[in-house]
Amino acid sequence: MMMPRSPRSLFLTMSITTAVLLLAYAYLITFPGHSTMWDLPRFHFYVISPTLLVLAISAIAVGWTGIRLRDMSVLMLALAILSLNGFFLIHALSTPGFIIADQYHLAGVSSQIAMTTCAVWIFLSTLSSDHSFIRVVSKHRRRIVVGWVIIIILMNIAALVKPSISNFIPIDFGPLNYLLAILTVFLYLWAAKRYFQQFRLVKFPLHSAIVFGSVLLSITECFMVSTMMWTLAWWLYHVVLAASALLLLFGIIAQYRSNISVTQTFHQVNGYPSLDQLRISISSSMKNLIVATETKDEYTAGHNFRVAIYGLQLAQAMNLNSELLRALARGGLIHDVGKIQIPSEILNKPGKLDSDERSVIEQHPVIAYEMCKYIGFMTEELSVIRHHHEKWDGTGYPDKLKGTEISLLARILAIVDVYDALTSRRSYREPWSQERALQVIVEGSGTHFDPECVSAFVRLCNRGELVIPETLGQSYTSTTS
Repeated sequence: MMMPRSPRSLFLTMSITTAVLLLAYAYLITFPGHSTMWDLPRFHFYVISPTLLVLAISAIAVGWTGIRLRDMSVLMLALAILSLNGFFLIHALSTPGFIIADQYHLAGVSSQIAMTTCAVWIFLSTLSSDHSFIRVVSKHRRRIVVGWVIIIILMNIAALVKPSISNFIPIDFGPLNYLLAILTVFLYLWAAKRYFQQFRLVKFPLHSAIVFGSVLLSITECFMVSTMMWTLAWWLYHVVLAASALLLLFGIIAQYRSNISVTQTFHQVNGYPSLDQLRISISSSMKNLIVATETKDEYTAGHNFRVAIYGLQLAQAMNLNSELLRALARGGLIHDVGKIQIPSEILNKPGKLDSDERSVIEQHPVIAYEMCKYIGFMTEELSVIRHHHEKWDGTGYPDKLKGTEISLLARILAIVDVYDALTSRRSYREPWSQERALQVIVEGSGTHFDPECVSAFVRLCNRGELVIPETLGQSYTSTTS
């Protein structure tokens, strides 16, 4: 299965699929015998129930992966998929004549709750990572995933033990039913619009899948509220629903089928065990953005990878925990991605930049920040991306932060970013020696750099423990392929 790779192909595919589904639905509700009851309760119970259970368990696994990989987009999407399949599981298990005697009302209530809660989570996933709600979810992400799983399990048990509990939700009351349906469709289509805008910018398969899946789910909602149970049109919405859930899961798989694990590479080379099996994950899609940036900025090929490696070594020497190491590595790998929108003639100018050109290039941290806050990066990574050019004395950019107003991770990256720039070849000079680069960094202690970070970096270098990335035997491209 291949996701559309361009906005044009995505729009065309969605349009054709939507037209086919609507025509199929129109045919099924108008052809002679359309109201015939295709009463297949055994299939509904024995096939759909296990399928939904497997999808719900898959969503839990994906959610935990999102936690481990520090990816809010994956985490929020997993909660949406879990809501969809977890609550629809009540719908399947309440098939009349199996666990409960006769409770069509419960099936209707649970299916609507599933569609609406899924829509809410997908809508919330469109919020930027610096939004206050997303910050709270990020901070308490483990508790939220565990808590939401427990809520769904308890609601499944409660619904099956006491089916009449659904009577408190008057889903068969026309105005309420249609109001919920309109709200649900609106949330899906709003999310589809927002993710389509992001897809035009970064062309991530995950965004493509969410756009497509959200449109299909909005169609599913329309089919669900306008069909009679057991008719062919009613079965059609089950098919579209299953396709939507699988599409969302596939989007995550497509996004992360090729990951970077730079920390494992670093620790193995130094003879250390991988720190808590530390997994630093940047998707192949993000790698493509980094490669595009480094291709455009011809004199910084490999810069992102080297800075991430240097930063990890300094952070470990300062005894940062594994969670902060993950954040630093992810932020370091993409800290300069904003340069992709800076004109090439400024990026690759061999001489000194004038004031106007300098002001343009100083926007690249903001550009990168605006890109990354909508593609799943958490607060800690965003601070690295936006503030790695801030200075200890407050004269840096873009926000003129001073001292500890700058996050520790950004202060660490500021040092290794400059160190790599000085020790790398440029069009106008040869690479500097480590001793000369260290002298510049020491001279910047207390003005450009955090003195504590400088001291730790100097000790690391003087002990000969700073591993030069080229000695890893892998280039950035080979590491991420």
